[in-house]
Amino acid sequence: MNKQVVKKKTSNSSTSSKKSSQTSSSSSEVSSASSASSTSNSTTNSQSSSSSRAQATSSTNQQSSSSTQPAVGTVTTRPQGAWVTTFEHNLYNGYKVTPKYYKYYGNGLWEVWVNEINTNDYPYVTVNQYTGNFHG
Repeated sequence: MNKQVVKKKTSNSSTSSKKSSQTSSSSSEVSSASSASSTSNSTTNSQSSSSSRAQATSSTNQQSSSSTQPAVGTVTTRPQGAWVTTFEHNLYNGYKVTPKYYKYYGNGLWEVWVNEINTNDYPYVTVNQYTGNFHG
């Protein structure tokens, strides 16, 4: 009977030592998980601050580029930019017409009325200042 009791105690003591080692490993996992969490939080914070700096920079760039664009509906005899000369040359070579005035439509698009053809309220062609492509 003593052997059985000893065996049980041994098995109980080994079980309790297993439990304590599991508990200690669980607590080390928790502490390593919390340190990993704090590391990921600091990484997230640095990424979000970088992101906010990038957004601030891009909004500054958008403001400066939009200030070079005229207001929508602006009418002018000749807009600014190198694309104007190329466009007028292509328009004359293709259709033998010259621009009378331009009206800014927005997003880099200009409506163009010509001297040779009366289109009343409608533009003769629309030109994209970024690509130089036009259609009418």
